[in-house]
Amino acid sequence: MLIRTLGTFIAVILLAFAVPAEAAPPRQLLEDVGSSYPRVIRLEHGPGAGRIITSIGSMIDGKSVGLIHESVDRGRSFQRVAVISDPDLTISRGMCCATLFELPRKVGDMPAGTLLWATTAGLDTGNDRRVRQRVWRSADIGRTWTFLSDIAIAPNAQPGWEPELSVAADGSLVAFYSDESDTTRHDQKLVRVRSADGKTWSAPVDTVKHQRHGVRPGMVGVRALPDGTYFMVYEVCNIDFQRNCGIYFRTSKDGWDWGDPIDLGTQVITEAGRYPRHTPTIAWSPNTGSDGAILLISEMLVEADGSLSAGNGATILVNDPEADDPWEEFPAPIPVTGVNNEGCRNFSPSLLPSRDGRTVLELTTDLDDGVCKTFVATGPIPID
Repeated sequence: MLIRTLGTFIAVILLAFAVPAEAAPPRQLLEDVGSSYPRVIRLEHGPGAGRIITSIGSMIDGKSVGLIHESVDRGRSFQRVAVISDPDLTISRGMCCATLFELPRKVGDMPAGTLLWATTAGLDTGNDRRVRQRVWRSADIGRTWTFLSDIAIAPNAQPGWEPELSVAADGSLVAFYSDESDTTRHDQKLVRVRSADGKTWSAPVDTVKHQRHGVRPGMVGVRALPDGTYFMVYEVCNIDFQRNCGIYFRTSKDGWDWGDPIDLGTQVITEAGRYPRHTPTIAWSPNTGSDGAILLISEMLVEADGSLSAGNGATILVNDPEADDPWEEFPAPIPVTGVNNEGCRNFSPSLLPSRDGRTVLELTTDLDDGVCKTFVATGPIPID
């Protein structure tokens, strides 16, 4: 077992809900602005190594932007260091669903440590829209950003969503995203493309799809593990009520070949039969347990019958690298109440474990006076 028993978890979570609000785990606003899709990384290369960098989607003067923040005190405080805006506002109206990534090795003319920020753009450009997955780069620890390329452009008016970046074993930059353009066969599927330089991209390749038209794999997250394995999570919606938008995972030996796309992979289920729903993200914690561990957070947690769990909106799941055993639960640093698939509260949260594997930094969204904002807090990872 990686963490303390389920009984300990239940006692902790019930205590958290029973104490007065002022005694709840502390959380602070990342910035007092409306925001979505928080992402967080710790830099591993170059002069900024050790700094924590975050991104959120927001609006300035009615335009969609990305806001970049930095912490130099291990997540105790954050300062905004950059605003990313699209140079071509005619095609970028309605940006959404961004991701943040540090290159672990050189790709093209971009050295290790280059920061990449990818987003969906063009959701609000009318009936003739061609939604794009677009990527920017920064060579100065996130201070300035330059548009790099269009990862993919939809072939019709149907959208794509939520790009995710990784570097495969062969050194190519890989981008994954949810694709709705294959309208006659799939309501949505996961696809991937790759590039040798971040500028020119291949045609899309199917990654996860279902034979039933209405089933929707999406919200992909990918991490490279120390042993060379690549670990992917994603939600699969519209299978059935009890498993609706449940979270699945699969692995790859090289970061490009993910097996038969019709195979949905393995569903994430806890020892008590609970399962997470919606908006999964993952992080690798190298010093949690004996061999490191995968941490997974999602919008919701439900019981085996689909009803809301007591830990809904307030739980992180953990498993060893093989992920063969049921997933274990522990309290998230930011318990969000009232979560039930409504688009803000705990929607697509993000995690960053400490280097020693004993604590985890969480970024998540919640309503604040009716506005969706990003909060940040750090909490313990219970270890045997």
